[in-house]
Amino acid sequence: MRIFKFSFLFVLLLFTMIAIISDAAPLQPLITDILNAPNKFVGKEVSVSGFYSGWKNAPGAPPVSRSDWVISNSAKQGIYCVGRMPQDDETGEMLPYWKAITVKASVMLSKHDKTPYLKVISWDTKEVAGDTMVSIFQIIVNPKQLYGQPVSIMGVLAKGYGVRGDRMYLLADPTGVLKLGRLPKLYPKGTILHLRGYVSEDENKLPMLDGLEILSARVE
Repeated sequence: MRIFKFSFLFVLLLFTMIAIISDAAPLQPLITDILNAPNKFVGKEVSVSGFYSGWKNAPGAPPVSRSDWVISNSAKQGIYCVGRMPQDDETGEMLPYWKAITVKASVMLSKHDKTPYLKVISWDTKEVAGDTMVSIFQIIVNPKQLYGQPVSIMGVLAKGYGVRGDRMYLLADPTGVLKLGRLPKLYPKGTILHLRGYVSEDENKLPMLDGLEILSARVE
């Protein structure tokens, strides 16, 4: 009987600890998740990764003041942020446009048009020193787990066209093909690239790599 009581109390304590940890950890939705289903997140604490885009790319008017700023995904779908401005602590200068950033915030609705926005608790720019080497297959099969994280990857540069006829750059390795964001420097097709960037999604919600930095390039 004592063993049964002890086991029951242990299980109860374990589930209580799991519930506390789950409640303490903020949700990590995509920007589009919040825009498409705001009521699901209103009043909840979230951690959102994307790119600082100044005052562009968000729907509607600034929810509180003209100082409200925007975080957006690689497809330039953004959401307003209200609160601490993304400034360099030492110089006071604003972060560079399209700097990768993670915002911890509460989701709120604008009083004007019920558009969702983020009430900023804190923000942080991502450090890339500890990025992970991945294959294209790893990104394709589980993009949400890697979304917003810095990764490094190697492959061969390819070029193609989107459904609207727009030209796009691709990276290919033996495991698959991945769309790339804007390259800091253009290289010919077939160049072997070692890239660092952030896993994101395009306008069709397909995984891609953005915020690119070229670590090395070899033209074959």
